Amino acid sequence: MKDENTLLIGQALQIRDKLIAKRHAIPSSMMNEWSDLQAQTEVFDANKPFDRAVKGRVFTKPSVYSGSARDLNRLVSSLKEFDKRIAGSQRHH
Repeated sequence: MKDENTLLIGQALQIRDKLIAKRHAIPSSMMNEWSDLQAQTEVFDANKPFDRAVKGRVFTKPSVYSGSARDLNRLVSSLKEFDKRIAGSQRHH
């Protein structure tokens, strides 16, 4: 199951990075949804733990994702759907 989760996490991050690159095209009406999707994928961000490290305090690496493949599938589907809607809104401009 870990291999499937790893693949899905990779897909989620790839789509998220694609969306970040075109964040300027996200309509203001969709910003709340975009914020929610970013928050859901923030857990997978490799730099997040290091950004919050404090000198002189013990640092522990965050645990591996404990959710199910079904949850990750839903997240990937949500990101794909959001990306399609962004692409559609760009064509209308």
